[in-house]
Amino acid sequence: MAERSTVRKRWAVDRQQLVILLVAAVMAASFLLLILYPQERELSALRASVTRERELVSQKVLTSRDGLYVSARTAALRQVQDQLDRRLPPETRVAEFLQQIDECVRAEPGITHEVQRSDVPASSPIPAASLHLQLTGPFDAVYRCLARIETLERLNRVRRLGLKRHSAAGIVASADLLIYYLPPQAAEPSEAPPAQETETDLPAGQEGSVNG
Repeated sequence: MAERSTVRKRWAVDRQQLVILLVAAVMAASFLLLILYPQERELSALRASVTRERELVSQKVLTSRDGLYVSARTAALRQVQDQLDRRLPPETRVAEFLQQIDECVRAEPGITHEVQRSDVPASSPIPAASLHLQLTGPFDAVYRCLARIETLERLNRVRRLGLKRHSAAGIVASADLLIYYLPPQAAEPSEAPPAQETETDLPAGQEGSVNG
């Protein structure tokens, strides 16, 4: 009887761990398939739209005399540019993103979090700032908080996600986040200053040969 009881307890523990691993795998897969992949496609489409708008405006500026077409397209182009600046700002804006993370955490009262700057991987296709985020709390609350962070307007990506059990608080989720931004525009090369003429002191008595 004691052996049967021991086997049953071990089976219950193993089954519980197996369920946790399966739930973690489903959670990671859902982040990749439902959030990361659509965001990558949305980023590509958004940048292509901005490029097309800029090309259209440039062509019409060259071909339009009165500038009526340009004035009609300026509002639409500015709206697309504003949307791009919110999703891909021209600078890192890490403090602004950290404030958004705080808002996501405050929406789940049972969660505590820590955020640290980390190194950006060399394989990143566009400039990005890297953050290491750690969330501690009940599994459901941590999952909702991570999902809310992934759906923020600022384009970001969960590069690595780890889960482990916490005896008192539920689970601890560690995630490496990349928040993207546009690279700064290269400054146009300045024109070289004109060469200045230099005067040469001549020996006394030779001024007349130079002037005359």
